[in-house]
This record gives sequence, structure tokens and C-alpha cells, in this order.
Amino acid sequence: MPRHADDTNRDPSARDAQVLRALRNAAVSAVLFDYRAACALLRLSDAEVGRLFKIRLMQVAGLSTALNLDLRSIRDLPQAEPAESKHPASPHRILVAEGKLLRASHFCLASGVTKQKLRKDVASGRIFRVTIEGRAFYPAFFLVRELDRKSLSKVARRLGGQTGWRRWEFFTSPNVSLCDLTPLQALMSGELKPVLRAAAAFIHE
Repeated sequence: MPRHADDTNRDPSARDAQVLRALRNAAVSAVLFDYRAACALLRLSDAEVGRLFKIRLMQVAGLSTALNLDLRSIRDLPQAEPAESKHPASPHRILVAEGKLLRASHFCLASGVTKQKLRKDVASGRIFRVTIEGRAFYPAFFLVRELDRKSLSKVARRLGGQTGWRRWEFFTSPNVSLCDLTPLQALMSGELKPVLRAAAAFIHE
């Protein structure tokens, strides 16, 4: 995931080891699954490879939210809880660390929009943001190509009167009226109308 301000307090050697491990795993996966595509990366500039890799990381983090994957449960425990962390991270900070919530600059990079366009989308209700310690973060699931953007925006606007965290709760929590799918999972299956009905009920809870 893109680095955040909190990373400056971490042990540099541990951080560098994590980066090298992530790059090694990505390189092995690329060669094993699509060798020709991996070779095509060698024809790109270092800056372009880095830019595309960061964008794809953010998109995949958004997809993990849409699929309701618990990333910590499928990782090795030593990687899930950094040894240098003396205090457990807050649930909100964990979402940031997992790339499920993005700063404006990272969101704009991955979505290809300007900060001005992002502000307009937030004002119109097409996209929402949440606040952590006074800083705005944007859900990475808005980057997921497997989600219909218009349908996602319709639901987001339907929840316009709710706080950012209430809207996050709606999109990412299993819903009884959706057969215990999250609204994001239901939207990936094209179930817009049931999700809109669930949103209307959620507003009146």
C-alpha cells in the first residue's frame, strides 16, 4: 500500500525488508502466472512501473473490500502484527494500513481524477469520505472496475444524509435483506434495486 505519515515512526530496516518481500512476491507471481506480461514490464520506465504498480495495489485493496475479505485472517500472524508496534492499531487505522481507505492524493492517482473533480464528486454525493483524526480518507472500493460506477454512485447518493462512517458501515456490513451479503457484494452481482431498498431501510434505523 502507499506509505502514510505513520510509517516514519517505524524501524526503517523492518520497513525496507517488508518492501523487498512485497516486491519479491509480486515478481514471482508475475513470472509464474504470465511470463510474457512480466517481460513486457521490462520495456517500461522504472517510474511508469512504479506508478502502475501502486495504482493496481490500490485497486486490489478496493476489491478486497468489495469481496468482504478479511486480509489479516489470511496472512501469516507475524506479518499481520508488526513487531515494532507497541500498541494495537485502531480499527480505522487498520483500514488505512490495508489500503482500504486512501488519502486524496492516492485516490486521485488511482482514479485519474483531479482533486477539484474529487471535491465535486463528494459534494454531489457520488463519492463519500471518512475522517480519521481530522484527516479525510476515501474508500478504495470506488476504484473497483468490477463494480458498476453508476450503480455505486446511486447508492452513495441515497445515503447522502448519513455520516461517512455510517455509509462505510452500510456498504461493508452483511445485510439480512441481501441474504447476508454486503451491499458491495450484492452490487457486484448486479443487484442494484435490492441494495437501494436496503439503503432506504438503513437510513431509518
